[in-house]
Amino acid sequence: MWYSREDRSAPVFTAAQHAESRHGDGERRRLPALCILFYMGGVIAPLVEQGAVCVMEKLPRFLGGTPVYQLPDAPVCFLDGGRGAPQAADTLETLYALGVRQVLTAGMCGAFSEQAGVGDRILPDKAFIEEGTSLHYAEPRLFSTPSGAFLEKVRRWFPEGKCLPVVSTDAVFRQTYEKEALWRRRGAVGVDMETSALFTVAEYLGVEIAAVLTVSDKHPEAPGGKGWHWGMTAQMRREFAERCAARMREISREK
Repeated sequence: MWYSREDRSAPVFTAAQHAESRHGDGERRRLPALCILFYMGGVIAPLVEQGAVCVMEKLPRFLGGTPVYQLPDAPVCFLDGGRGAPQAADTLETLYALGVRQVLTAGMCGAFSEQAGVGDRILPDKAFIEEGTSLHYAEPRLFSTPSGAFLEKVRRWFPEGKCLPVVSTDAVFRQTYEKEALWRRRGAVGVDMETSALFTVAEYLGVEIAAVLTVSDKHPEAPGGKGWHWGMTAQMRREFAERCAARMREISREK
């Protein structure tokens, strides 16, 4: 059984209860309302080098804790969001329980369309759901969407960004040629593992959310074509992290 509108019973335990449990850290501290969730490695250290400080040694999410940091000159926290839809939902639920209300998710996607190449910025206006987590938060639907007003801000921050659909999947090695052809016909240009779940859970919780993805790798569109290749570099990660931090710093000053 997935999501059912007839099921009005409470969860057996909530993110808030877990944070306060011995399996969490036993304490429910507050975090800033603004947050950057990174879904890639190599982005935390550059911000720490610029003065960001650790404000929580271990986020008390269910699927493995992680440090939470804050920018040195703005009430904006950031952390590694984990990998895959279940951990993404776990992270967002936990952050919400600790006071986060607006989230920029910054990650990577693999491109399978001529409309996107390595290094391009994708600002998903929808994310097709091919992961199971979303099905526990909303009735079955083809895609989930970001918060419209926040997406418009992100579009102004990244004017070179392409506002196009992506797909989120649970199965890294089942991105077949036939599937990717279907995704292209629906208008999608890239694939990741978290975005559709994050959009769905954010809507469920009432969290404002938008995503910016950097194309990390390019997929061949047919067997025998140019082979799959990875293109993300350490410098690309650093520049991406610094830019996301700068933009969220601006938002904090607007409030």
